[in-house]
Amino acid sequence: MNKTIKTVAILFTAGLLLAGCVQKDNTKATTESTTKSTTKAPAESKTKESSKEKSSSSTTVDTKEDSKAGAQKTVLEISDENGKSVMTLYYKGDTLLVQEKVDDYNIANMDGETTLQGLKASVANSEEKFKDVLGKGFELKSEYKDGIFYISNTIDYTKVDLKKLQEIVPGFQPLEDNTISYSTTKDSFIKSGYVEK
Repeated sequence: MNKTIKTVAILFTAGLLLAGCVQKDNTKATTESTTKSTTKAPAESKTKESSKEKSSSSTTVDTKEDSKAGAQKTVLEISDENGKSVMTLYYKGDTLLVQEKVDDYNIANMDGETTLQGLKASVANSEEKFKDVLGKGFELKSEYKDGIFYISNTIDYTKVDLKKLQEIVPGFQPLEDNTISYSTTKDSFIKSGYVEK
């Protein structure tokens, strides 16, 4: 069964990340993602706004770091003879802020159905599918090195356009307040075979 889950993760890396999120009634969640970034201190919010006005290239780096600042972290992992997948969830309360996933696949151990070219084609398909959100809170990268094919992706839910994600992945349903439930997402991955580290 892990091999089946792993194959699905390989071929639909980005989609798997988003499909795990389902709508849930949660009255504890904050009302806006911008509220989450200002809960620490008003001065931090003003500093962030000033940074955004100065340079868009520094905004991407600053916002990504700000999204994780003060957040709690959970690491989940699934593995089999082909490789492993490590999921890191950054959250505050029950609000998922950032989701990072790194898959590594040992090409020599994989059967004939999943080849290096197949993996590269799958990544290219995902890049095309998610092109409207790439670089805008959604990152997808791949690399082949020393017989291992690495796929990594990051979703910063405080930056990504949730409506566009819904258009791309119809099963993706944020909460009514436009946040993502950490507990629901974590439970979904655990049910699919991931283990908390």
